[in-house]
Amino acid sequence: MSMQSQDKFKNLVLYVLSHGDYKEGGIKKLNKLLYFIDFYFYRDHERLISGVSYAKADMGPIVDDYRVVFDELEQKGFLEPIEDTGFKAYKPLVKADLAQFNPEEIDHIGRVLDRYGKLSSAELEGISHQQQPWVLTEHMGDIIDPDLALLIADDDSDESYLIENDAIKNELVSLANSV
Repeated sequence: MSMQSQDKFKNLVLYVLSHGDYKEGGIKKLNKLLYFIDFYFYRDHERLISGVSYAKADMGPIVDDYRVVFDELEQKGFLEPIEDTGFKAYKPLVKADLAQFNPEEIDHIGRVLDRYGKLSSAELEGISHQQQPWVLTEHMGDIIDPDLALLIADDDSDESYLIENDAIKNELVSLANSV
């Protein structure tokens, strides 16, 4: 990840954690919100805001190597772990630099947080498990191809375009995993 992408990702994390619509949650919830922000933006603009990769995990999409990424943000003094919650959570120690984002990105992030920020991590997991990027990524730990975001339905629906024909689904999985 480039230095610019690292800085943008760091500021996205800080912004999400400090946003008024972010209802407390742990690392699982944070991963889902970052995924929704990036993949919905990719669906509409064919680029990710953060520049990070996401991997398929049992509990839904996660930032690839998220433990390393968040530990580094903690070690550099941007995040403080909150241990008394029963799960891994973070508190931002510095304010997000919104100059890292253009107005369209800030508006998009706000809309995603307005919609999903108050949901529980279990609710966000359920939504992500119905979306084609997670469904069509074959193995746990595989990087989710951002192009699969193009199969996510618009913001008025939590449903993705469902692919019920197994032959087509298998062909899409093979195609996604070959790129």
